[in-house]
Amino acid sequence: MRVPSMLLMPFVALFGLVSARSATGDRVLVVLESAAIKDDYSQFWDSLQQRGFELTFKEPKSKDAELVKFGEAQYDHLIMFAPTAKNFSPSISPKAILDSQFKGLNTLYILSPQLSEVQREHLREYDLEFIPSDLVLIDSFSHPSGESASTVLLPPTECAISNGAILSDTTLTGGPIAYPSGTVHSAGLNPYLIDVLHAPKKSYIGQDKILTADETEVVNAVGGKKSKDAVQTGKKASLISALQTRDNARAGFVGSGEVFSNKYWGKTVETVNGKKVETGNAAFVTDFTRWIFQETGVVKVVSTTHFRKGETEPREMYTKKDDITFSLTLAQHVTSENGTSSWGPFHADDIQMDFTMLDPHIRTAMIEDKSSNPADATTYKAKFIAPDRHGVFKFVVEYWRPGWSYIRTSSTASVVPLRHDEYPRFITGAWPYYIAAISTSVTFLAFVAIWLSLGEGDRDRKGKKKAE
Repeated sequence: MRVPSMLLMPFVALFGLVSARSATGDRVLVVLESAAIKDDYSQFWDSLQQRGFELTFKEPKSKDAELVKFGEAQYDHLIMFAPTAKNFSPSISPKAILDSQFKGLNTLYILSPQLSEVQREHLREYDLEFIPSDLVLIDSFSHPSGESASTVLLPPTECAISNGAILSDTTLTGGPIAYPSGTVHSAGLNPYLIDVLHAPKKSYIGQDKILTADETEVVNAVGGKKSKDAVQTGKKASLISALQTRDNARAGFVGSGEVFSNKYWGKTVETVNGKKVETGNAAFVTDFTRWIFQETGVVKVVSTTHFRKGETEPREMYTKKDDITFSLTLAQHVTSENGTSSWGPFHADDIQMDFTMLDPHIRTAMIEDKSSNPADATTYKAKFIAPDRHGVFKFVVEYWRPGWSYIRTSSTASVVPLRHDEYPRFITGAWPYYIAAISTSVTFLAFVAIWLSLGEGDRDRKGKKKAE
């Protein structure tokens, strides 16, 4: 028995609403360096699958691991867990990954201190430079009791970025994040990089071994006295970074793969002070991957319009000194705890609009219009007077804030001078000329009237004298 397709449509729509939590898709390619380590991160994989993602595991040299096939993207997200790999299949090579990122591929790089030179060169494309392979982050004052000092416990209040688009309040106020045997990198001048997690102040970079009180051994471990490289510590030592392009493709760089392991996933550890605390790795990884896979921090433009005062429809041409209203509607991607995703209102108080030709002639703040806000979006409006200059202008809105989607919208309209029949009957600034012209005319008419009246009287008197 065939079921009518119309009856299946509501169920298909409901299934799509429940399963799709990312704004860009749910297909994830996981490139694992070794299948043997897959079970050590089972809780991480399970958390992704519970969020509706479809995971496909491949090895670096797998020929069937294709990001693009016949010009179509085969995956929406990529997890590159092959820090020491030196060879890749052409379809997932560093160049292929960069090409896919230009088309919107979101990528999570899970790294380690033993980075291959191929990976180092690839990561330099993002303006990231990593420390040598034999060095790790060490903190003798903040690590689990009984473990090496290279298993650093990072308090989120001190080391994590305070950005609601990337990390939730639960993560920022939760337990320390275990960062075992992790590498450190320094970020260049790339304006699209975001420092998500940095090293604590008392940490340093050195070899993963127990040091004695010998000063020479300590100095050699941290680079030697003659080293010309700057010592990275505190905020200068980046551990986890993120990147978002102007095309809103996202990438994350995690310097320790053990952050995702089952060993520290929601486990309780004892600090060197004897205090037992629950690690915040599970909450941090969940928030970070939600941002990378575009479940959070995603904003889109629903609509834009502009119109003159007293009207509701947009115009192709406006006149100088017109009262113009520009309206922008934005929506934020929202994912609920039960697995559904939808679009909701986006509230911000720092959105600006430029009315520009070659340079911005007018830059004004956009105010939230609470009277006309739909349930699933937010409308912002800006009111201004058209400049006293004719030409082709653009309504431009650029919103670029760390963690949020990059928004840029532009629409064009012309500003023209008044036509000959559109000028006002009387111009206020010309009243002195009006008065001068009127007074001159009145004076001339009065003079003519007086002259004529005086001339007729003299002629009559002369005529009477001649008659006599």
